[in-house]
Amino acid sequence: MKSLKGHFLVASRSLSDPNFVRTVLLIIEHSEAGAAGVILNRPTGATIAKISEEVFDEVEDWEKPIFLGGPVPGPLMALHSVAALGDQEVIEGLFTTVDPEKIRDLIRQRAEPSLFLANYAGWGAGQLEMELAQESWVFTPADITLVLEGGDASMWEAIMRRVSASILANALGIEELPEDPTVN
Repeated sequence: MKSLKGHFLVASRSLSDPNFVRTVLLIIEHSEAGAAGVILNRPTGATIAKISEEVFDEVEDWEKPIFLGGPVPGPLMALHSVAALGDQEVIEGLFTTVDPEKIRDLIRQRAEPSLFLANYAGWGAGQLEMELAQESWVFTPADITLVLEGGDASMWEAIMRRVSASILANALGIEELPEDPTVN
């Protein structure tokens, strides 16, 4: 299977795992060895200001929300567009950072647009492919603007509508589907 790095992974309506119901993930790694991604639409209620003293031993007064990236414990991660502070480029212009010093710099700069996440989602070799075959997920190329905005349950609905429209257009042989088909 072609790598899904840089794609949205969208939970199907039938996916019942409570960790992933109505979630939108960004796949940040995908190879024969497995896959890793982060949930983009699960705000935690925590902010940089609330966790900064515990994580960085200093207070940063920034009410930037932190999202729950998944069920697997992991370091604080930032998704952002500052190339000089990126650890890895996921798609053109979108970087991940887990290095604490680089994250501290992003916070001090109040780097925007950005998204901060705790934890991640991971799949072993072949596991994601099996879940895709079971139709637990659908995927579509990621949009950097949507990634960096983060979201809530409405993000899942919006992307699911986009994916459904694309599937319908492909099935009907429509090259370009208008935003409002009633104006056709």
